[in-house]
Amino acid sequence: MSTTKINHLGVIEIPYGDLNWGPDPKHIRKGIYSDIQHWKKYRELDDYKLCGIYNKATVPYTVEEIVYQPKENEEVYLTLTRQVSDAVYQHLSNKEALLLTGGYCKDAVGVCGGIQRAIGSDKRVGIIYLDAHSDMSTPAVTHTGILGGMDMAVILGVDMEEWRTAAGLAIPYDDRLVILSDFREAEIDDDGALAIIEKLHINWLKSEEFENANIWRENVEKLASQVDAIYLHIDADILNNRHVPNAACVAEGGPSIDTVMRNIRIVMQTGKVLVYGTYGFYFDTDIPGQDSLTLSGLRVVSSGLEEWKEYPELL
Repeated sequence: MSTTKINHLGVIEIPYGDLNWGPDPKHIRKGIYSDIQHWKKYRELDDYKLCGIYNKATVPYTVEEIVYQPKENEEVYLTLTRQVSDAVYQHLSNKEALLLTGGYCKDAVGVCGGIQRAIGSDKRVGIIYLDAHSDMSTPAVTHTGILGGMDMAVILGVDMEEWRTAAGLAIPYDDRLVILSDFREAEIDDDGALAIIEKLHINWLKSEEFENANIWRENVEKLASQVDAIYLHIDADILNNRHVPNAACVAEGGPSIDTVMRNIRIVMQTGKVLVYGTYGFYFDTDIPGQDSLTLSGLRVVSSGLEEWKEYPELL
């Protein structure tokens, strides 16, 4: 599959939070809980505009903000998933490289659905998932009830078919085409997901392998040679906790911002990245540290855009 020069960037901003969304881990309340958390305070998205980071792509760009459109008798998370999927589908249909900012890991379900709808289920799409967690938990194994820790289980067809259907994701993605790193929370079970991960074919690169530029490049280039397109997913908590002091699910330790930026650039150099998702760089809480988290977001988004010159010619 050939690549082509990026000549226009689409940006989707998602200003909605998801704190406390999810199933009841005690199984007392049925179903999935979600509510509207429209975080309107001055936040990282405002600083992104102030600093002009979308210009780092050096091509014209358009910005679309997801605006929640209630659907009768439908949980908020399903409605927002449909809206994200629709927006991704539209931007890709317009032959734009696509950046997502603002949201959280749960938005990956809509992103992957939109990708599949736009380019077809016959295309081989790889996922490079940079996160301290695997996000492979399910309602059956969770002991936290965090919905944002379940999106990969949905994308790979492990559980929660209703969520996958809402995204327009007709066929689960192939777990053999996934790189997960650094997933350091495996050391404390990762909300019951470790046993699920160990039964799949995900290429899990542990912390020391993420730190090694040669090993990282070798695995990224191997995946790129096997797929038609890549979805690059960055959760802020992949970063060393000193860079994300107020993240909701902060994980001790982790790579430096310089290592993460370097590894993002290596992925972009393949020319196979179709969608770049950056998540978890704002939390509307009283925990101090948002300025540091915003700075990390500015650096992560900018480093990716500076290196992102080509993308797959699929449409």
